[in-house]
Amino acid sequence: MHKIKYYISIMLLLSFLLVSIPGQITQAASFSDMKAGQTFYQEVSYLVEENIISGYADGSFRPTEKVTRAAAATMIGRALNLDGTQRKGSFKDVPKESYASGYIDSAVSKGIIRGFTDGTFRPNEEVTRGQMAIFIDRAFALTEKKNVQFSDVSSSIAAYSSIQKIVAAGITQGYSDWTFRPNKELSRAEFSAFLARALNPDFKVTIPNVDPIEINYSISNGKVESNYHNGKLFVLKTGQKIELNKLNNGSDRILINGVILEYEDENTIVPIKNGVGYIKIIPNGYDWEEAYNYEILVGAQEDITKSVLNKHFIELASEGYLNGCEFSVDDVRVENVMNHYGTPTKWEGYYDGGYGRQYNSCIYFGGDERSSSPIGTIDMAGSKIDKTPAQIKQIIGRPSSEEYSEMDGSWIMYYDLDGYSLIFSFATPNSKLDSLRYKDLNNN
Repeated sequence: MHKIKYYISIMLLLSFLLVSIPGQITQAASFSDMKAGQTFYQEVSYLVEENIISGYADGSFRPTEKVTRAAAATMIGRALNLDGTQRKGSFKDVPKESYASGYIDSAVSKGIIRGFTDGTFRPNEEVTRGQMAIFIDRAFALTEKKNVQFSDVSSSIAAYSSIQKIVAAGITQGYSDWTFRPNKELSRAEFSAFLARALNPDFKVTIPNVDPIEINYSISNGKVESNYHNGKLFVLKTGQKIELNKLNNGSDRILINGVILEYEDENTIVPIKNGVGYIKIIPNGYDWEEAYNYEILVGAQEDITKSVLNKHFIELASEGYLNGCEFSVDDVRVENVMNHYGTPTKWEGYYDGGYGRQYNSCIYFGGDERSSSPIGTIDMAGSKIDKTPAQIKQIIGRPSSEEYSEMDGSWIMYYDLDGYSLIFSFATPNSKLDSLRYKDLNNN
């Protein structure tokens, strides 16, 4: 009776194992839920033929089922020909009878997978894409890195370096929306793709080529002339570079935000971290008043051109850029704005201590009427944002303060930044935005 119960228990266990005994099924076509042409079909077939992965007793592969830590250790162990002999290791939650016990012990001894400080391995915990990047990096001793800035991967996460390595090794290319999704749990089919690419160069992938942004400029009479006007914002896609081409021999100096950007060569600038950076061209090497500034946004998951108000709004404002208006307050003068538009203003005049000129939905204020006056304040029509106070706070966070204005009774929300302020004005606390004022506190 005990033998019968033991036999039934073993059969039930095998029917539910994530990774079953190799050799049961020899080609992916034999799986009831995997057909030729299906995503990762070739990778699964390869791993099956190599006896690294196999299906379930019911003839299925279950490609969307999640991969556990035990299954990951087993499949990596088989790929590397590690000792999978079942044995009792050091983890209290991995019994000798576990199908993965030997591979877990071997993978841990090789430093591929680690346990937890409480003495457990947590074999049934599901594996994320970020964790799998780490496992494969360690398993195959990857060294080369590729600086690709996925919008959801920061240098502070544990998998950052490993993700750069598996991209360089052709093991992944991320998603088409420039994300890697490091916290997304990994499916059996996805894991098969990762592992097959690590083992066989025929399956490797590359980041699609993205045309670089070409910035052409020259120095004329001590000023920068560029194919983009001052205050231009560039949103870089994954793998996108900036080609900075100087068209004459005028004297200048180039500064870049070294936290966000770096030089690949003399003319090519590449992103190295998500965030807002800049490229600044200074004529004659020291003429800061005529400095020409480009804002660079790396790692925007959404298309910010489709929504003026987005999660990067405050971050851009802190760098001197008001998303929704074509010019910033950073090293911009009235003449830059006037020369760009070359058309009569919709309105101009003195208001609240400055002289403003309206182009489209934005009013640019200098300190006085002179064309050389620096832009210190920008007013933007509320219709460009078209949201209530509650909706705005939901996107960019709570303001520094909010109250009724003593001047006209409108509802005002203040955002006090480092050297800048944003003032949102509404008719009531529940109405949509009337206007937004961006003020450079250092230039007024």
